[in-house]
Amino acid sequence: MIKLVTTTVTHKGEFGLTILAIIAAGASVNFFIFGSAGIVPFSTYRDFILFPSIAIIVIIGIYGAVKSKRLANRLITGLWIGATATLALEAIRIPGYAVLHWLPGDDMIMMPGMFLTGMAPTLMDLMNMMMSNQAMQPQPSVMISGILYHFWNGATMGAIYTLIMGKGRWYYGIIWGFIINIGMMLAPWLVMMMGPFGIKYLNGYNIFTIALGAHLAYGLVIGILVQRFVKEKGSLIMLLRQRRGSEKDDYS
Repeated sequence: MIKLVTTTVTHKGEFGLTILAIIAAGASVNFFIFGSAGIVPFSTYRDFILFPSIAIIVIIGIYGAVKSKRLANRLITGLWIGATATLALEAIRIPGYAVLHWLPGDDMIMMPGMFLTGMAPTLMDLMNMMMSNQAMQPQPSVMISGILYHFWNGATMGAIYTLIMGKGRWYYGIIWGFIINIGMMLAPWLVMMMGPFGIKYLNGYNIFTIALGAHLAYGLVIGILVQRFVKEKGSLIMLLRQRRGSEKDDYS
């Protein structure tokens, strides 16, 4: 009976912490969405949502390493794989703006850096600065903040994938990269600045083409590495079923 109760508590705790970790990991990408849509100011989101979410992820990772090895494996593995996969994304994104000029500058570094440091309090402020060419020569603090955010965002998107899908099949990562790209193409900041899918920039297909290639490369690396380094199969749905099954056993 003691063994049965212990198993039930473990399943309940793992499922709840998994959900909390997914929510905390999603705070990174929502920084852009909520801020550019005017739902929460960038500075407020940074101080009261983004930074605390990082602390939550760290705490869950430490707790999981002691109490829930499966949760820790998925979370920590997802983070480092997501950050690594961001290098694959950069291998396409950087030539996309620096060589082909199919992207409007180093926006994925410059934009979050401007928002995080407060140099551009709102999306409208950033657009005005870009029109006056002020945002094209950012300070080192802007670039450092932007780089850290960019790779942390890549890391958290990797963690969301592993927390939801577990080991998964390698091609699930490609699907994940495609989903992320579609979300980005319809994000408020892109729609306001360049239109949905970037149709207002150059020939209309340039932003979408580079972004799609970059995110598919990101997803491919995630899919391959996750299948190699996540130890157990199973998904978030599996955890939910285990929890329900444990609850039934506990009451029987």
